Amino acid sequence: MNNRWPFTSPGIPDEYFQRLAGVPMTKQEVRAVSISLLRIFSGAIMYDLGAGTGSVGVECALLGCGKVFAVERKPEAVALVKQNIEYFQLDNIEPVTGKAPEALDGLPAADRIFLGGSGGCLADILQATNIKLKDGGRLVVTSVTVDTGPQVIKFLENNNFTDINITGLSVSRAVSRGSVHLWNALNPVQIISGQKGEI
Repeated sequence: MNNRWPFTSPGIPDEYFQRLAGVPMTKQEVRAVSISLLRIFSGAIMYDLGAGTGSVGVECALLGCGKVFAVERKPEAVALVKQNIEYFQLDNIEPVTGKAPEALDGLPAADRIFLGGSGGCLADILQATNIKLKDGGRLVVTSVTVDTGPQVIKFLENNNFTDINITGLSVSRAVSRGSVHLWNALNPVQIISGQKGEI
């Protein structure tokens, strides 16, 4: 049991994570859905690509992954990942500084891959994930841009992925404004997932 988050459900509140302006974080609700689609299991090797704050990787590490590799190209984001690893007292997650797909060289084959940001290299990263992902492994991609979804879907279909799931998630949170509560909408997010090979 982890002292910082003694629960086995995904969706740690955003305020638990160290943040920095300009470093995106996968929000709590999107994280919960994405992790459910990853279908984490004990001992899994997992990549968190475009890790940002490392929030997805941290949650997967807490859920029992054998090893999580949090890949991030921005030094300030890597520093945040390290802070969040330290805060949650984790020893099964390793920050990897570098730009995907090159940063994946030398990493062990993955059971699960989460892609939260591609830095403009989506096609190359998808091809690399197809090489690094084990047969039966699962890939989950999130995107706030309209353009990414069709590219990911086409890739999954062309590479014999199965159990393809396409979800559009629109989240609104209530915020207090004086004596009333108002809805504050977050950016809509596409969550696309699939399994490599047959189910």
